[in-house]
Amino acid sequence: MPEMTNTDQWLHKAASRLQSDSFVVLPEQSYRAAGFRFAVRRSRFEITKFGMAETFYTFADIPELTPQKMASFSDAAFRFAVKSKVVPLPPGLIGSVWSFAVAITNNVDLETVKAIQNNAPAKHWSAGEMPAIYDASTGFLGCFEGPPIWGAAYFDGFRRQIRTYLGP
Repeated sequence: MPEMTNTDQWLHKAASRLQSDSFVVLPEQSYRAAGFRFAVRRSRFEITKFGMAETFYTFADIPELTPQKMASFSDAAFRFAVKSKVVPLPPGLIGSVWSFAVAITNNVDLETVKAIQNNAPAKHWSAGEMPAIYDASTGFLGCFEGPPIWGAAYFDGFRRQIRTYLGP
């Protein structure tokens, strides 16, 4: 059996943490077809989200990550989440969709880190995106750090989730 790389070990640890908090691994054929390395979903009632919340973590290997590649990946992960949700109602009708797009890369440049930390993710009705990066060469984990105009309380919780599930 081949030895696990640092990235494989990190992803295995993150997957274990997510699964221990009721996330379910999606069928491999669903996320591999979309070009992703791994994906999980949790569907549950959350009073803070005013109904059923479906939360997705989607992981992809993205060499030479740029702000444009991150934005494209986050958008693709969000579309995948909306397509893969199990609650039949559209977001806003007692339901919401939350997409965490995690780009796995090596040697991410400072410009890309600053863009991800400072540029607010795309906004959606009763749904949201939260892109994050994991630099496998340094162990750096980053996401949006700025104060959004709308949803500040949500973003504090999103950052806590990222640190809890994906951090060291």
